[in-house]
Amino acid sequence: MSATSDTAVGSSAPDPHATAGPPDIPGAGEQRGANGVCPLAVVAADRARELRAASVAWPSVVLDTRQLTDLELMLLGAFGPAPSYPGRARQPAGPPVPSLTVPGETAAALGPGMDVALRDREGVMIAALHLLGLEPTADDSPTPATAMPAEASGTPATATGAGPVRLVGTVEGLELPSHPDYPRLRLTPEGLRAEFAARGWATGAGAAPWAVWADGLLYTADVGRIRALTRQGKHCVILAPVGGADPADAAHHLRVRCLLAALDAIDAPPRPAEATLAHEPVASDAVSRDDGRTHPASPPEPAHTAALAPESRRHRSMLVLVPVVPSERLAAPREPAMSATAPGGLADEAASEPALDEIAELTALRAHLAEVYGCAGSLTGPAIGAPGADDLTTLLDAGVPLPAELTPPAVAAELTRAVPPRRQRGLTILFTGLSGSGKSTLAGLLVCRLLERGRRVTLLDGDIVRTHLSQGLGFSRADRDTNVRRIGFVAAEVAGAGGIAVCAPIAPYADVRAQVRAMTTARGGGFVLVYVSTPLEVCEARDRKGLYAKARAGVIPAFTGVSDPYEEPADADVVVDTAGLPTEQAVDRVLAHLVEAGWVEGARGQ
Repeated sequence: MSATSDTAVGSSAPDPHATAGPPDIPGAGEQRGANGVCPLAVVAADRARELRAASVAWPSVVLDTRQLTDLELMLLGAFGPAPSYPGRARQPAGPPVPSLTVPGETAAALGPGMDVALRDREGVMIAALHLLGLEPTADDSPTPATAMPAEASGTPATATGAGPVRLVGTVEGLELPSHPDYPRLRLTPEGLRAEFAARGWATGAGAAPWAVWADGLLYTADVGRIRALTRQGKHCVILAPVGGADPADAAHHLRVRCLLAALDAIDAPPRPAEATLAHEPVASDAVSRDDGRTHPASPPEPAHTAALAPESRRHRSMLVLVPVVPSERLAAPREPAMSATAPGGLADEAASEPALDEIAELTALRAHLAEVYGCAGSLTGPAIGAPGADDLTTLLDAGVPLPAELTPPAVAAELTRAVPPRRQRGLTILFTGLSGSGKSTLAGLLVCRLLERGRRVTLLDGDIVRTHLSQGLGFSRADRDTNVRRIGFVAAEVAGAGGIAVCAPIAPYADVRAQVRAMTTARGGGFVLVYVSTPLEVCEARDRKGLYAKARAGVIPAFTGVSDPYEEPADADVVVDTAGLPTEQAVDRVLAHLVEAGWVEGARGQ
């Protein structure tokens, strides 16, 4: 999170629409309108223009991914008709209303009575926060009561200290965050309820659809569980958390395509083996929103379908993308002996109490949101027997067909088309080591060997890159980090397009090497780190460029290995020492790893 201001920060007059304190959030039954759901908590166009014009003189807070997602849920009416960030002492009953926490240095410029523009990372103003007070977070305040004045005042005091600070105040929404991807799948709660009515899914006793949360993909076991519901006459809404998804991220689009493909399997005609399985127990996985750990919801009741239109009977499921950040815990696979509330695949008795509390809170929040979206019940977490992501990754890496017992064929087709075997994927190979260690020589020879195998290869040598891509950069730590990041960015783009990028900078710092790895994997490519561990004395004895001599003489300050540290990698995939290993053998060792790991095919005749 960062804070910005168009002008100098100063106190603004309290907004006339603000209340004396953070409002109590009404209960679920009180907060909804005639159609059972809150309207959007977004002001009229005239008021939005007025707030935007006034915000020129306000400080701004740029929201991170989770904060922007929380704000979107708030503006959708998920936590009541009057959006606000309440303090600890004013949290309503039920699922906690999201809080807004900022760094202490950001909070130092803020105070009660000020107005703050809440913006997305592109600077678009999403909402106005009328600040009523600031509170130290629990971790930074062992005595939270000291952050609040007497209860009669109704306004939190200004927080002190450098720790994170919770902002308390009322919110006026100007617009919902923009999502260019899949607009037809991003229904608001009010829009989804209208869609239920249009499809005839909201008629008859017990006809409200059930929500199935999909934090990952839907596998064959998940499809079977949903079909158990639809065979009982229920309709199902797949609620897919996509909060924070980058519309330019191919992995995000692959996930949505796979979820859409799973709908075809859900709506397929019943197989003969399913004819007598209309009453499988699903209640053990259905959790009420009152207590995510101990109170399972009632099993779904069969619905009467005779009055439904033929089209509605054929399609008993739909996909909706919701502004919730996906949870890795709720996507973790479960085994038959594990309960629906066991986090990360742990049995309840083996799970820690904080982890169970987190799962219970997540599950209760999901059940609440399912109710906000008009659903009668909520299934959270994968079905028993659903595979983990690692199981599929192993098969995809090797190019092995995905069995129908794990993944519906339509989903498998999407995955295999988007995720080819390792030998057909892009790859970044990063050589790291001291100057004179032999990185460039090894990298150049490896490029020849890869070209001999018919691969598309790009060489990004440190010296050549500094002549072109990083011209003008010096050798300070900041400039060297920038140089390696630039190499990593280009390499990630090459790998993302299916090529192989061979890089040979010194790359002395572990954190920047980790960033380069993350860049490549985010683009769907592989990453191999080769540590050329040639000792310093050998590198200095070679000194073909005279750099070590200049460093010893003080001509070159902060020279890696002499006056600046080199952090030896603990995560190298291959280690070679050219002091005792000929160049050809060193490259053969790297190639052997690439073949064994499946990144390249062996040479013909091997």
